Amino acid sequence: MRLLIKTLVWGVAVLALLCVAAPYGVGWLLAGRFDQTVAHLSVPGYLQIVRRNFDRGWFVSRAIVVLRPIGPLCHTKPCPVVTLDSRIDHGPLAWGAEPVSLVPVLAVVKTQADLTSLWPRYVFSPSPGPLTVTSRIRLDSRGQAQLSLKGVTFDVARRNPVAHVETATVSGSLQSGLLARQIHGLSLDWPSFSLVRQSAGHLAWRKMEFRARPAPGGELADRRFTADSITLDDGHGQATRLTDLKVTTRRPAPDTSAVSIKIEKLVLPDNTQGTFILDARQQGMHPLAWATLPGRWRQLGGWSGGALNALELYHDIVPQLLPPGSRVQLSRFELATRDGAIRASAHIRAPRDFKPPSGAVALLSQLQAQLQLSLPRPILRRLVARTLGPTDSARAEADIDARVRALGARDLIKPIDNGKRYDLRIVLGDGRMAINGRNRPEWRALVDQFQAAAQGL
Repeated sequence: MRLLIKTLVWGVAVLALLCVAAPYGVGWLLAGRFDQTVAHLSVPGYLQIVRRNFDRGWFVSRAIVVLRPIGPLCHTKPCPVVTLDSRIDHGPLAWGAEPVSLVPVLAVVKTQADLTSLWPRYVFSPSPGPLTVTSRIRLDSRGQAQLSLKGVTFDVARRNPVAHVETATVSGSLQSGLLARQIHGLSLDWPSFSLVRQSAGHLAWRKMEFRARPAPGGELADRRFTADSITLDDGHGQATRLTDLKVTTRRPAPDTSAVSIKIEKLVLPDNTQGTFILDARQQGMHPLAWATLPGRWRQLGGWSGGALNALELYHDIVPQLLPPGSRVQLSRFELATRDGAIRASAHIRAPRDFKPPSGAVALLSQLQAQLQLSLPRPILRRLVARTLGPTDSARAEADIDARVRALGARDLIKPIDNGKRYDLRIVLGDGRMAINGRNRPEWRALVDQFQAAAQGL
């Protein structure tokens, strides 16, 4: 009898320890590692931590982290913020967590973020609801998180209606290492999304998926992004449509990444249709800088708006794209169009003493590069037409023919396939340029001509 009573007393003591003392210790442990864990959310030059706070309780703690997109991710001043509000139920038996589970854990963290706070000048009706991430941190400090953003239809307005949005439920999962200091796997599924602007324009996609797993070095570098279709339509006749898109990235070596892009069907704003393939590798570059390039290019006006001549492109954007000592190898670029395929390959290296250039000529003068470009005759003729400027339609074809012959006579272009295509090979280094095997002291003037021809494409 005494043995039974003693066993019951020890059982009650252990249960009390699990239910009362252990949660306090878990809260103390999480509070001690909070700052170190949150620090991993910061991305220098892109995302900064504005505020962090951990309110430690006995059974439940609360954490607040305020993040601010900066640099190229900030499109309005002052830059908006987003707040991550977390409820943390302490283990080993997180009684108050949802969904309820009797499996011992270190903690269960439910984080919510109102993404509409990133657009403080707009009104969302009805509110799309918060992004919710529920994480279960195991006793070995590894985590499994489930992400959810409920499907909803809502309108966006400022003083007047701006857009109508329809989205399916977004779901995802994340596997992390010790206290989320390292991500071991990530998946995201977004079945459909549509944004129709009131003033004109449409952004939409169907069956978008993202998968990521760590490379041998531990970083989440092996990624796969797919979509059945993506539509980018400005509502003014400039629409781009992508069908069966596949993008993969991998990390073959430290500080090196490779990317492969394939689009089964690509429709450009000028109604050019075809397939698109790209295989490239980089070393020493910043992927986020390249990811934000399309948006910054549009801000500068794009081709038609003179972005290629903008000082900001060369002084601010290019140094982020090509840090000193970086390399990029474009092993395959192919855009198949109704006029034939545009093909290119390149190898570019920025010197270790690379300085922000003031323009295209100053940029090229610093680079070591090899470029091979092959164009169908119709596309070459359209480029040549750009350099001629306004001309009488009766004379246009003759003028284009004369310019093409002149370029060929100077070996600036090389006809192949009985003149159906033209090749261009460029070797650049130490401020000198060779085109199709011949040194070209006048290359700076040729660059100026190309810039004039490219504007408006």
